[in-house]
Amino acid sequence: MVALGSMLFGLSACSSEEQDIEQASSGNVFVKLENVVGPSSRMTEPAKTESDATEFHNGFLIFGTPKSAIRKHYQIVSSAKEEIKSDHVVLLDDLRKGKNFEGIPGDVTNVAIVANVTEEELSAAEFQNGTIRFHNDVLNHIIQLRNQHADNMSHVALYDMKMLQAGAIKGTMSASLELKPMCARLEIAKITPGPDVVEYQVDGIYLSGFYNRMPISQISNREYWCSPDYDKEDPAAELQRFFSGYPYLANTDIKSVTETVGEGDEAKTVTAFYPETDGKVWAYPFFGESELRNDDGHYGLRLIVKVSNLKVYLKDENGDKHLHNVTQDDKDKGIPEDKAGIRYLNINGFVEEYHNTEAEPVQFYNGNVYTVQNFEITTQNLSDRIMPTDLNVNITVQVKPWTIKKVYPQI
Repeated sequence: MVALGSMLFGLSACSSEEQDIEQASSGNVFVKLENVVGPSSRMTEPAKTESDATEFHNGFLIFGTPKSAIRKHYQIVSSAKEEIKSDHVVLLDDLRKGKNFEGIPGDVTNVAIVANVTEEELSAAEFQNGTIRFHNDVLNHIIQLRNQHADNMSHVALYDMKMLQAGAIKGTMSASLELKPMCARLEIAKITPGPDVVEYQVDGIYLSGFYNRMPISQISNREYWCSPDYDKEDPAAELQRFFSGYPYLANTDIKSVTETVGEGDEAKTVTAFYPETDGKVWAYPFFGESELRNDDGHYGLRLIVKVSNLKVYLKDENGDKHLHNVTQDDKDKGIPEDKAGIRYLNINGFVEEYHNTEAEPVQFYNGNVYTVQNFEITTQNLSDRIMPTDLNVNITVQVKPWTIKKVYPQI
């Protein structure tokens, strides 16, 4: 059987490399999908948990040879569609129950599924007209980041390939596939002030360096890397311009909440910032690395937090702390009012050990949720520019299966 474990981002790594194996002696292959969730609609962004499932909306079932040639293919469609008339179309419900595919050529040695792709990304017409003849043709097709964020990332693109083995039913071949999400997710639930920040306002949180598309092979292409122009003299205007094309990677739904931290004499009141809707997170889809491949050319993530109305403690040359109104200081220096007091927290690295400045940055892998922990705004990691070359701030990460990974801003 082809068993599809589709728990969201909580799937084990699966090899897609083909190997020469003995040809199948039977033309029958039994396919059954398990743990596949059907389509639904979700418009909010709650944090992902280990029990969340990726929905299966559409896809392609592909039978191939050791040399990548495609011998048979089937389009997988929702059972809500009209009666299926084509021999190359199969209902998702039929695969859930289990379906026997007869007449599969004897040189077929592997089976693959690509799911939740748009017609623009991979279409049935390309299989039918001979544009796609080899599995490598499928792997070279491009999936778009803009298609991964919809409905709280409930139907991100999925993929796996496995070799056929002798089936439990005599005269059949079988394989067990685990569909692996082809993207990852960054979650931020809360931003708090560091000990030297008295007042501040969080105006925006932006995923500011990312791949806007990726081949199904999940091998990075430098041409697909996108970011705002870090050298622009007016960072705020550049962020507005750039993210007009990527609104799902910019969050300005932000509210302030007064909280008390510490106990007894140590207790103090601080302002924390949360998503406007209670219980939600700021969430960003992105293309990480594939655990199946060595992709040394993969770029990491960049994250920018825009902050204003700052009042902070700064030390003088003697080490004494003094309260500064950053907005007023900027105005005194002749900075225009619309730019005065605006600073940017620039993050271009993530580590797994909190406050360990010597830790190596972690690699981001598809199929994981990275949750940011202890996200603090401090005077030591703010700049009046976006991504200045002389600033390198790390952030921390821990993993739970979608897989969920916790991340701590390492300041």
